[in-house]
Amino acid sequence: MTDEEYKDNGMEEGMNLEADFNVDDEYKPDPLIPQGTYHAAVTAVTFDSEVQAIVWKFCLHDNGGTMSDGETPVDGAVCVYRNWLPRTGDENELTSNGRSTKRQSKINMLKQFSAGIGIDMSTPQVIIAALQNQEWVGLEVDVQVTTREYEGKIFNDVRRVSKSSMF
Repeated sequence: MTDEEYKDNGMEEGMNLEADFNVDDEYKPDPLIPQGTYHAAVTAVTFDSEVQAIVWKFCLHDNGGTMSDGETPVDGAVCVYRNWLPRTGDENELTSNGRSTKRQSKINMLKQFSAGIGIDMSTPQVIIAALQNQEWVGLEVDVQVTTREYEGKIFNDVRRVSKSSMF
């Protein structure tokens, strides 16, 4: 384009968009993993101090099949799961169903998760050591994947994690 054409199009000289595209023609939603239970390996486990959660990343493998678009393989997809840890004050707040405190609920969920995959998450010290030593990376698990909607967007969610049925 000449300088005059840039100005006619409302562009500044030196603006260089590298590729041509049409958002309306090219948009397609991210494919979703069909609901079900899948084999996976733990590829990363980190601590998110801002929300007091252990963040697990699972890479699906040896499942076969494709996602909702009929093209993208399920194997290789990464799913994320969080273990919410007790925070100061949780002992004074009830869960939304009013059956227990947030602290008790988080403790119970940690116990169920750790027992389900066969790891020790009994104390903060045990958890910190396992995270620092990356002890949980490489574990083989089964993940139950579901879909859910939030603010009008549908996405995958990990509902449950258990010991691998493959090994």
